[in-house]
Amino acid sequence: MSMVLIITMVSAAFIVLLGIFMAKFRIWKPKRTFYLVITYALCGLVAFTYLLIASKDMDQAQSKDVIVQQLAENEEMTERLKMRDFTVLKQEQLQFTETFEPSAEGVTVNRDGELRHIHTVINWVDTPENTITASYYETPIYIKRVYMTPYVKAPEITFENNTIFIKDKESRITRKTINMSLEMLNDERWNDRTDEFVGNRILYLNVPKQFNIIDSGGWY
Repeated sequence: MSMVLIITMVSAAFIVLLGIFMAKFRIWKPKRTFYLVITYALCGLVAFTYLLIASKDMDQAQSKDVIVQQLAENEEMTERLKMRDFTVLKQEQLQFTETFEPSAEGVTVNRDGELRHIHTVINWVDTPENTITASYYETPIYIKRVYMTPYVKAPEITFENNTIFIKDKESRITRKTINMSLEMLNDERWNDRTDEFVGNRILYLNVPKQFNIIDSGGWY
């Protein structure tokens, strides 16, 4: 049970008991009204103080301007990758790298389920080596405008029988939200991309030209 709920229940019980006690007096004096108002104010002050202290350990939702800017950067990254401009991939976005040595020319990328938001880009290189390098890149991830990168696990990439297997690791995220503002809803909210999944998850393959890659989820 959260501390806010406990404080609310204790405050409510105290006010009810105070009301019962004061109801026994036949004459209601202004002084008693003053005490009742002070009690309400103190309960609200205690709850508000707790929220201020607890908010230091909370992840606050980013403003829409920040999310819009991130969306624009992600779209630019996507377009540049489609144009085979791999310089857009930054070292700080790299999560891990794996290397494989296929035994045949045809290599298949097998995705476990739909694996939403993970796309493949391929850089074909002219080299006599028979090694494929798989690198996983990730831009900041936001869900409902909350920064979720620390809680989203990177996928697992393995190689077997000339197949690259991509499997997303299951992440269970428990989240408590507090909305301390009022918002007027309108039709535009239903098309608001800032409340959706925001982030690019890229599987970058460095592949010698003598190999063929079969993957239905790529941009290449």
